Amino acid sequence: ALELRRAVAATVRAEPFLGGAFLRLAFHDAVRRRDGEASGADGSIAYEIPDAENMGLGKPLARLEALRPPALGLGDAIALAGAAAVEAAGGPSIPLALGRRDAAVAAPRELGRPLSAPGDESRDVVTKTMPQPGLSTVGIRRYFRRLGFSDAELVALMGAHTLGRHNTLLNMTKACLRNLTRGCLEAAPVRAPFEARSPDAFDNAYFVALLAWDARTLERGEANFIPTDVALVLDAKFRAHVVAFARSEPLFRATFARAYRKLVR
Repeated sequence: ALELRRAVAATVRAEPFLGGAFLRLAFHDAVRRRDGEASGADGSIAYEIPDAENMGLGKPLARLEALRPPALGLGDAIALAGAAAVEAAGGPSIPLALGRRDAAVAAPRELGRPLSAPGDESRDVVTKTMPQPGLSTVGIRRYFRRLGFSDAELVALMGAHTLGRHNTLLNMTKACLRNLTRGCLEAAPVRAPFEARSPDAFDNAYFVALLAWDARTLERGEANFIPTDVALVLDAKFRAHVVAFARSEPLFRATFARAYRKLVR
């Protein structure tokens, strides 16, 4: 385990953009689970790479497999890689227990029973095991409650976007723009950071940028948020945690570490 942590840390220091990729890999592996299942990281992502929501994760998974000691299970390796990436990017040290059981098949994409209530709007309803980018604040809360997370923990986990990047259409070839295939997106020449001031550092700049967006003081290019990011400042209870994390990086680090351990357990 220590050998893998050191190898991942060295890789992230040499190629900082991989920090967000390893952390995203851990999140996607851990949250996709069957109804009522408590376990997190189990290596099922190895069977789920072709799915659209896992676009771009094939490369970090291959890099991790090349670093993984033969005696270490894939679920343990993915959980450790996410933690090591956070620490290498300046985040907290997150101790983890080992012994996860690796999956032999992909986890379901659809929930056995949708999470909904009478009077819901479509964006309130949770139907998939991966969070959808268009979920409302009601849907976001329902999704993370299903996994056992409090408001503070889910907001902290969203703070992982302090390291993340996502694909853009900038500088794509005309052929790709005419026919936007998965191959085009995988090879996108420009990937925009969610938070541009310190995109490869694990800090609380994501929350500072969210508050600047809400106050309409964010400069062009300083952030590239998706709807579930800005939802965190549209809900009063979520926003209270955004403010708290923006004011106190130690609080964010401690809450994230606790939530990450719960995520990959």
